[in-house]
Amino acid sequence: MVAICNRALLNWLEALHSLSGTQYARKVLKMQGHGNAIRLIALAFVFLFVGWSIGQSGRASQHTRSFLSGAATVGGPSSNVYYVSPTGSDTGNGSSTRPWATLQHADTVVRPGDIVTVLDGTYRGDVTLTASGTAEHSITYKAQNKWHAKLVGTGKGDGSAVIRLSGGYTTVQDFDVTGSNANGIILAYSGNIASFNKAVGNYVHDITTPCDSNSGTAIETGGGDNYSGITHNDMIANLVVNITPYNGCLGGHQSSGLFAEVPYSVIAHNIVINAGYAIQSWHAASHITIYGNTLVNNLRSITIGAGDSPHGVTNDYSLVQNNIIYNSARTAIAESGKTGPHNKYIDNLIYCGNIDISLNNGLRAMGTVNADPKFVNNTGTAAGNYQLLGNSPAYWAKLALVQ
Repeated sequence: MVAICNRALLNWLEALHSLSGTQYARKVLKMQGHGNAIRLIALAFVFLFVGWSIGQSGRASQHTRSFLSGAATVGGPSSNVYYVSPTGSDTGNGSSTRPWATLQHADTVVRPGDIVTVLDGTYRGDVTLTASGTAEHSITYKAQNKWHAKLVGTGKGDGSAVIRLSGGYTTVQDFDVTGSNANGIILAYSGNIASFNKAVGNYVHDITTPCDSNSGTAIETGGGDNYSGITHNDMIANLVVNITPYNGCLGGHQSSGLFAEVPYSVIAHNIVINAGYAIQSWHAASHITIYGNTLVNNLRSITIGAGDSPHGVTNDYSLVQNNIIYNSARTAIAESGKTGPHNKYIDNLIYCGNIDISLNNGLRAMGTVNADPKFVNNTGTAAGNYQLLGNSPAYWAKLALVQ
């Protein structure tokens, strides 16, 4: 939590002029009490100052959540803005009049602080991004119009992904991601420097994962080379729909919607519909923050744990708070493998299906609500509207919505 708070406070110092952020903090103080207030204020500021909303007409129009960390405002005065277009050419210069054709070529050119704007259209083939930004100047790949740049992967089998990152301080934002791959986005595919990467505001959908010991996932932190040295890879405000294992994989390893495998990752304000394990943590995961997510019609909704490679890791000091879980087929929130005594489960709403919470080390969840969250229009599909009605019992979640 210390590292998360430090990052949040840096954003806060840069955004003191923001009245909306101040108003939000005051609401949280009144609601949570002083014991949680400092931590939640810090977390809130991580997500408040980019101002992205997941809402989009006709596709999961939750109109959520301006709580994103620096995706569209990266770089300094010397940053370059490049363009990629389906009608472009990699022999161009990447300008708006001579755009490139592929993200893969953009990766060979970009430097810290650069922004790659991807124009509307369909881009087929898998992409591996190797360039790195810095703490001060990250690299951003961003669809010009949210979900209108469609990345369709063509790989198959274990480890395949539509987008894989092996550099650090890189944000992938606002894409429509699908394909034949086992995975949608892997934030740390190889090496040991792919930290502080972010998947923000993407629509990852309709992926059939292998029925084997690895399965697949919509978005995962990745672990680089044996989960060593990788940290702080975040998944913020994504829409994940229909991530399912081949033929149901009865008795086998299920697919995952969002998967944290390294420490200090934030999984916040995402919507996951019809996946295996909606949000899962394992391998070297610890100090994970799972906050403000909406999980609908999943096999199991939230799993906190650690195990297997790199061995010897205990998932401790993780926070699961203010999530809405609707119609979980199996245990709604569960700890598994090696977990510590300092994990916290606070103010989650669980309704319909299996509402059980199974924790280790004598832990108990606090403030759990078992009641209909009262979505505006719960279709169980990407076309639904998962914003909350005014009389929703998830009163705390309303603070996470754009009103």
